[in-house]
Amino acid sequence: MKFINHFLSVITLLFICQPYTVVAQTNFTKRYARISPDLQLYYIEAGSGTPIIFIPGWIGTSSFYEKQVSYFSKRYRAISYDPRSQGRSSKTLENNNYIQHGADLKAFMDTLRLKDVILVGHSAGCLDIYAYLRAFGLQNVKAIVFIDNSPKTVSEQKGDWVWYNSFGEMKESYTGISYDRLNFTKTFLKSFFIKPLKEDELNWFTDELMKSPTYVALLQEYDANMSDFTKEAQMIDGKIPVLNVLAERSGWTEFAEAWLKKNAPHSKVEAFGLHFMCWEFADRFNAAVDAFLTK
Repeated sequence: MKFINHFLSVITLLFICQPYTVVAQTNFTKRYARISPDLQLYYIEAGSGTPIIFIPGWIGTSSFYEKQVSYFSKRYRAISYDPRSQGRSSKTLENNNYIQHGADLKAFMDTLRLKDVILVGHSAGCLDIYAYLRAFGLQNVKAIVFIDNSPKTVSEQKGDWVWYNSFGEMKESYTGISYDRLNFTKTFLKSFFIKPLKEDELNWFTDELMKSPTYVALLQEYDANMSDFTKEAQMIDGKIPVLNVLAERSGWTEFAEAWLKKNAPHSKVEAFGLHFMCWEFADRFNAAVDAFLTK
């Protein structure tokens, strides 16, 4: 009896300690793409056909988009990757900025020989796409989905579609990342969901974000805040299909819609959930993007 009780205790402990699972029984291919002598990009993929790439945001990882890769693999070659110094990709001391991310995206597409690609960027992952557009134009791009991010991060002009209304507001982020990164990360994550995250879910998200060294988190935060891709957003308007999926919150959605009406009037717009609506409301998000792509 003692042996049985001990056995059951061990089995229970093993079950409790299993890592958080995003998509059960997936058939993803998981590989590394050699981009340069100092850089390998980790990626997951499934399916075949027109490539659709899901690009994570600030220090995010491809694991955040397994729900999208699984869904879109039914009709597309669905891919998500960890950008430079994020997740399981190589950690480099240099070039941790979004202009380089745009160049890395081009190299990644070339390495995998991807043609007529659909690009989907989440949060600061949108800046990877804008940086690509600045350097290479619409070369090899079929359609774009931007998830809840403005082309410019900081502006002191009232009513602008930006994350910060002054450079002074940025200080809290830098202080949090520099001096109490773990607590900052958990607080940051909690603000992006309507329903409170379960403890194991919050810990899993946090662990994924903490895979990037703190110096990378700070460098990318700084570079994002200094970026302005307004011209790129205006340049592509009406030339290819573009969808902006926005969080639905006061002081953001209305400013975003007004900005898009003025600067990118051909962009389609969907608004629901909060910043991680592609995770929290994956079915609705996937259906909205699917409908946009099939029109």
